[in-house]
Amino acid sequence: MKRFGRAIATAVIGAAAITASIGPAQAAAPILIKSCTVAKPKPMSHMAGGTTIVYVNLGHKTAASVTFVVGYRNASMHYLRRVTDVGSFAPGVTIDHTLPLYNDVTYAGAQTSSCVPVEVKWAGGTVWMAPSSH
Repeated sequence: MKRFGRAIATAVIGAAAITASIGPAQAAAPILIKSCTVAKPKPMSHMAGGTTIVYVNLGHKTAASVTFVVGYRNASMHYLRRVTDVGSFAPGVTIDHTLPLYNDVTYAGAQTSSCVPVEVKWAGGTVWMAPSSH
């Protein structure tokens, strides 16, 4: 019975170590996305009205641009696209922008299948890039 208890304890500790090593990589993104939705069409149109992304710069510097990869509908095949928001985004400030993304497709509801920051260009010229390709 003691061996079984040790095996369980070892498994729990191993799982915790793996989770801890994965956690910081995901937490390293300097952008927190609060919401990411496709905007409703304008009156008399069936085309989506762009993509609204609400996010916060968690970095310590002002961001000059933030690039997102956004999935919509069957995104694994055809609708995974990039969009870059350009401006001056101070740390800690909530940004709420509607960007010209998916305004050329038929609206199929507001929900996106994915929305991930992949690149941040800081005002000083340095760049953060997501550790994995999306």
